[in-house]
Amino acid sequence: MSLRTRGSAAVDKAQLRLALLKSVDENLDLGHGLTIEAYNHLVNTTRATLEAHNTLVSNLEESRKTIIQMDKALSEMSERMLSGVATVYGRNSIQYSKAGGSNAKRNKKSSSKAAPIIAVLATQPAQAAIASASTNGNSTTPVLQ
Repeated sequence: MSLRTRGSAAVDKAQLRLALLKSVDENLDLGHGLTIEAYNHLVNTTRATLEAHNTLVSNLEESRKTIIQMDKALSEMSERMLSGVATVYGRNSIQYSKAGGSNAKRNKKSSSKAAPIIAVLATQPAQAAIASASTNGNSTTPVLQ
């Protein structure tokens, strides 16, 4: 997820308010630091900070994309390096294993198929568990109760 640049409704509103206040008096001073000059300074400072923030976000997004591209290039070269070792030394060599390759012969897992286990309640004898048989026309299948 990338960061998004942002605008500021407060800056937009303040710029409009500043123009309206200037129409009342260019040098309006309401006391206690509430002056056109102080208001204008804060509006400009906020706008500049927002622009700096958006520039940083843009640079960060560019940096993120660069890192993604470099990661892909590095992964591709890693695969090519391992393939090169396999080409020179073979996939079953010690050098291939040292380079991080896996030996297919050693890592093959035996596939043994075990018969399914049917659970019978300990309170029922095995003969009582097979109560009836259903038929499909070819053979009979015991049904557990």
